[in-house]
Amino acid sequence: MSFSIERYKEESKKVDITGIAWDEVAAHSLSKGDLFSLHYMMDIENHVPLYLSHLLVTRACMDPILTAFLACWNYEELWHGENIGRLLNLYGIEFDTQDRIANVRANLGVQNSLSILTTMAGSWLLKNFSAVYLSIGAINELTTLTGYNALIRKSGHPVLKDLLSRIIKDERRHYAFYFNSAKEWLSGNERAQKLDRWMLDRVWVPVGQGVKTQEEVDALAIYLFDDEQGEEELLDLDAKIGKLPGLAGIKLMSRSLYAARERARRNPRWGQRLIENEEWAIKPPKKSPVGQLTGRRGVPQEAGTS
Repeated sequence: MSFSIERYKEESKKVDITGIAWDEVAAHSLSKGDLFSLHYMMDIENHVPLYLSHLLVTRACMDPILTAFLACWNYEELWHGENIGRLLNLYGIEFDTQDRIANVRANLGVQNSLSILTTMAGSWLLKNFSAVYLSIGAINELTTLTGYNALIRKSGHPVLKDLLSRIIKDERRHYAFYFNSAKEWLSGNERAQKLDRWMLDRVWVPVGQGVKTQEEVDALAIYLFDDEQGEEELLDLDAKIGKLPGLAGIKLMSRSLYAARERARRNPRWGQRLIENEEWAIKPPKKSPVGQLTGRRGVPQEAGTS
């Protein structure tokens, strides 16, 4: 698995949706679990610009290769979320994409600002921060494409399969960049390897956790991977990440699945109740209305203001 940043810059573009049978989306059914998964995935794809904002205040932004990759990566991820949202709209689920994105961000509250500050401080204090970031990037991209493949298998929806298969091609390139960059940083660097292992064992969380609650994360994991094939896919994912220097034998995604199973064992309704009650529908922001948060969308202003 190799990666050329120059080739990537030349070839980067929004996902090609030519020929997708959008008019057939509603002709094939999706389960509540499929819909829950798609809402989760759409929200996280649309969260990428905020994740990028965290990285651009770290020492990682000093690397021109990394910033070139991030510029292209951010643009490509934008279209993943846009097209998943389009499919949901065509299936008959009505929502305004911009409202949904703004509400998800509003619900983060002060958590997002604190996360930026801690990431910035940690990166400038830790010389090998980039090794950790690159390893997490590899894990997250591999998890994402594995999740998309699992949803293709679960749903059996031909149009969704076509769309996600095209998105997966982007995610594979993203994974290749992160994996190769992490490998280069970690090779022969014992300090970086020790820090990377320590941080991943103690700090890493599955894709979306923080934006989504623990129960929402568990609901997705159990729906997509709580069968023999799904468990094998996560064990294979861990094995691939374990090929990075210093990470042999590490268990991350499989450990998360086992933890989700244990929480569901203690509470049989855990996770499943969110899917059955369709609580994936966006909740109103806890503190900041969308118009107040963004200053947009034609929200009436109070008397005497301009």
